Amino acid sequence: MNALTWCYVAAAGWGLAAFAALAGRGSRPALRAACALSAAGGAAAIAAGVSALAWGNTRVVTPGGAVVAGTLSLQASSLAGIFAALLGLVAVAIAAYAPRYHRPGPGAGAYLAVFNLALLASLAVLAAANVVTFLVAWESMALLCYLLILRHPRRAETAGGAFWFLALSETGFVLLVAAFVILAAQARSMQLSVIAAHTQLISPGWRDAAYLLALTGFGFKAGLVPLHVWLPEAHPVAPADGSAFLSGLVVKLGIYGIALFGFRLLPGGPAWLGLLTMAAGAVTAAIGILYAMNERDLKRFLAYSTIENTGIIVTALGAAMVFAAYGQRALWAFLLLAGLYHVANHGTCKTLLFLAAGVVEHTAGTRDMDRLGGLIHRLPRTAVIALAGTLGIAALPPLNGFVSEWLIFQGLFQGFRTGSHLIGILIVLAAAALGLTGGLAIYAFVRGYGIPFLGMPRTRPAAAASERGQPVAGPALLAVACAALAAGAPLVLLALSRAARAITGVALRPVLLPGNLTVTPAPPPHTVFSALSPTYLAVFLIAVTVVPTGIYLAGRPRAESVTVPVWDGGMIAFKPRMQYSAMTFSAPTRVTFDALYRPSVSLQRASDDPAGRSGPVHYQSQVDPVFLRLCYRPVIRAVEWLADAVRPVQSGDVNLYLLYVFVVILLAYLLGAL
Repeated sequence: MNALTWCYVAAAGWGLAAFAALAGRGSRPALRAACALSAAGGAAAIAAGVSALAWGNTRVVTPGGAVVAGTLSLQASSLAGIFAALLGLVAVAIAAYAPRYHRPGPGAGAYLAVFNLALLASLAVLAAANVVTFLVAWESMALLCYLLILRHPRRAETAGGAFWFLALSETGFVLLVAAFVILAAQARSMQLSVIAAHTQLISPGWRDAAYLLALTGFGFKAGLVPLHVWLPEAHPVAPADGSAFLSGLVVKLGIYGIALFGFRLLPGGPAWLGLLTMAAGAVTAAIGILYAMNERDLKRFLAYSTIENTGIIVTALGAAMVFAAYGQRALWAFLLLAGLYHVANHGTCKTLLFLAAGVVEHTAGTRDMDRLGGLIHRLPRTAVIALAGTLGIAALPPLNGFVSEWLIFQGLFQGFRTGSHLIGILIVLAAAALGLTGGLAIYAFVRGYGIPFLGMPRTRPAAAASERGQPVAGPALLAVACAALAAGAPLVLLALSRAARAITGVALRPVLLPGNLTVTPAPPPHTVFSALSPTYLAVFLIAVTVVPTGIYLAGRPRAESVTVPVWDGGMIAFKPRMQYSAMTFSAPTRVTFDALYRPSVSLQRASDDPAGRSGPVHYQSQVDPVFLRLCYRPVIRAVEWLADAVRPVQSGDVNLYLLYVFVVILLAYLLGAL
């Protein structure tokens, strides 16, 4: 079967899963049946993505023939292949996770029905072959995701997070409509393949305007700064599997849209568009990880990390556009490949971490890092699985995030090949920004993993946490996928090189994969710039860990162990409150970047007794995000002022409303007479 046929199978699986969840009214058998069908649909989506990567674009088909001609048009493309495979992997993992995460009931049934329809709409976005299909699928996906966030609508913070998502999604949608209208009008076609084939008919001014509108519109969904504010608001209030879907896949659809315009519909644009995209990505990466360092809420922390990784991917795509403008076609294709590889790696790791955060919240009853601790002893399987995701997302070897970020850095370090000193310096500055981001990311995830899982429990609920009955199968599957994406990097790069060739026309395989499981990011005819074998690296690091451990276990003394007290600095007892908290751990970063954070600090004392018996002192520090303060609140105040100004128009008086109707009809007659 070709890729499009697999898409039909996936759509059927998700449609049946939605029906089963609703028809069974959320009973446990219905939930299990729905999740089994959803997993089957996810497996078909993986097959569709792999097939598209391996065999390239399928022909355009119009289901329903002339009845719906011009409205529903589908095609499986190479560019969408990696996103479709990621969609399927996320669906399978969440299908294994959801039955134990959600309590049976009508609410759970409705939620899983909406979730499977959201999977279906996301697949339609990736398979859309014309403008109408794409926009309808995009808007359907956004509205269904809004319903996912509203799983518990009576909570004020849930309604607020869902509103942020919907408001910014609709703003972006308006911009996307304008971008597609420009392309369709200039190319005189609604088919994406025809637009791509006739891109030379579009004047430079219109194509630049269309790309800027698309970059901004898709940037809302992708989380580019300053369009990112919905992520830290919506992710914490959505269920864990909903947050995993939003971060692991929905954000990636924004990246897909940027790549669709930059590499398929409008390839070969001017260098300044690529520089703008690259700069937006670098700033997004740095801002995302800096704000992640300041978060105690585990899911808000992960949301800001998603913003950071979106920035890394968009930086790679922007640099690829710059290299294309300067005729460096091999580096153009290479950075596109590296960016798509990081899409798969980040989607896998971040889905895992959000699902693990759901287990932590289920068992300990909180997402506040400063109320956790010691969970490695109470949730051992979750701790090991979360460690795999943490190593991957922090880009530490031998996990998958390291490989893709290494590839991106190797591409950026070759900015000197453009032949322009200024452009080369700008590309290297972007690489330096990502270097700072990478260092802070390691620091952030030492904090994000160490505070909840290591040390001593800080509260009684954390001490009483238990892994019994918790959903660990889905995260475990993703942990295996993280390891496979790292150790099997040559196979992944082989598939992605075929996709890059279909998009750019450049054959990277002979240079990128010369043999012996080694990766060499050097464009011909240049000599080897660097080389790495992710497979050998993974085997070596595992060996240097396993072999000494085996020797120790085989040769350790068999006598009884004796526990004796050790010198502890004269402390009588070490208490949980004496540990580092999440905020004290990140204090150096918060002090260094105080000008960005600008926290409001307050001290509250029980009394002002001069004798020193003032009781406990409560220190509170609150950070108001700079973009929320400078960009969005003025707009919110203006809208509120306008609403107050026009409020008298809606008086509730029927006679006044009849007067409005009369005035409108009169104006219509007058305009018709003119």
